[in-house]
Amino acid sequence: MAKVNVYIPDDLLEQVDVDALSLGRSRSSIVQEALAEYVATRSEVERRTGVERAIGIADRVAASWSEHDTAPEVGASDFLIGLRHASESDSDAEIVRRILSERPGEGRE
Repeated sequence: MAKVNVYIPDDLLEQVDVDALSLGRSRSSIVQEALAEYVATRSEVERRTGVERAIGIADRVAASWSEHDTAPEVGASDFLIGLRHASESDSDAEIVRRILSERPGEGRE
């Protein structure tokens, strides 16, 4: 474990010492926990930002696709699942027909 020197305002250090004493822990353990939580929170914020960015891109792509969508009754997620279960020789139209025929109440007359 590395040892570091940092400058901490006196009032903050006093609060850390009070917390450490009341919890029966060392000053170092309090600072380590606080830093670990800070890093985890930053990582989560960065992950969420990335996810939100990806969702925004997907929404823009979906909006531009909607005017060219030949099978609007089948969503992208459904199609990807159908594609996963299809053989390499299946056409997109066959995959869409299979998805629609497997839906309850559809494709069965």
